[in-house]
Amino acid sequence: MSRDPDPTEARARWHMALGEAGFVAPLGSERVPVGEAVGRVAAQAISAVRPSPPLRVAAMDGIAVRAEDTEGAPRLLATTDFELIDTGAPLPDGFDAVVVREQVTIDGAGAHVQETVAPGRHVRPVGEDIPFDEVLIQAGQRLGAFDVALVAAAGQAVVDVVRQPAVAIIPTGDELRSAGERLDAHHVIDSNGPMLIAQATADGARATLHPRVTDDPKLLAAEVMRAVLSNDLVLLVAGSSRGRRDYARDVLDELGEVAVDGVAVRPGHPVLLAVVGTTPVIGVPGYPVSAAFTYELFARPLLGELLGALPPRPTVEVRLAEAIGGRDDSTCMVAVELDSAGGDMPTATPCARRAGALRSLAGADGYVIVPPGEGFAAGAVVTALVFA
Repeated sequence: MSRDPDPTEARARWHMALGEAGFVAPLGSERVPVGEAVGRVAAQAISAVRPSPPLRVAAMDGIAVRAEDTEGAPRLLATTDFELIDTGAPLPDGFDAVVVREQVTIDGAGAHVQETVAPGRHVRPVGEDIPFDEVLIQAGQRLGAFDVALVAAAGQAVVDVVRQPAVAIIPTGDELRSAGERLDAHHVIDSNGPMLIAQATADGARATLHPRVTDDPKLLAAEVMRAVLSNDLVLLVAGSSRGRRDYARDVLDELGEVAVDGVAVRPGHPVLLAVVGTTPVIGVPGYPVSAAFTYELFARPLLGELLGALPPRPTVEVRLAEAIGGRDDSTCMVAVELDSAGGDMPTATPCARRAGALRSLAGADGYVIVPPGEGFAAGAVVTALVFA
């Protein structure tokens, strides 16, 4: 009996099959208005095409002056030797400093200046914030709200970004219904679809929830083919196990290649890693916690490849409040709640480890990877990966 590969080996086998099928990453680029670039990944470095500020401007409200005229203040400046100026206004020609409003009194005689100012005082020089042609965003960097503001201030109206990966989520099962539909006692509400949509969207993908497919291999095959023709990744939810109505394995084997049939990981053991045409397909187990960690282990890294960049989960050293048992035959993914109150490091409390314990997952702050073996004792210091 052959053993299931661990997650690292499984990803390697899948990538070999993807490469042989002609899968290419990262995706190509597209140009978008700067206002639509939040959350997108820069396809190339973005530089300033305009300095900010573009002229010398006042940094304070007051009067523009020649600095030499204020030497020996208090001084009276004639009306021709100063100009009123507001913050942000260009400095008039011939002047090189600003006296702030609180240090000057203006009357019919002129401006009574109370301080001596040096050249450049309260003046923002050209390019003080953003010099011309300076690289502001590196290729592969994901743009946040402040990055977009910076790029816009530097004169860029459009930017080149990596095309958003298109991800299809196909829910399956006769018993499945969407929230809000009429429900009988035997029906199961689809929580995996909305969860996977949210996970993929948060990671920069354009995710679409397809209509659910009943337990019919012909209908399933037709929907998978429709999805792979217009998507960069397909997540086929449920049907990957070996029950009487689990058809995902046979369908994917018929349409393409199942590179990995089961992984030595809990939860999520019955995952399928396949390729149809050149499109990666993941057979996602139906239990919610299994589905969540299958995405984390396999879908998220693949999206990182398609985008050319995806920040890894932040990590933090934690002390376990309780022991976490391991398994000799599998890597274990254990959701944890973190508590930073009182102590030299956060305390991690394991959540319920049932594959269907969705409520525990919703309250988790991150997770701990437990390698095959006995696990970790209470009080052990381990690394936790933190959900964003």
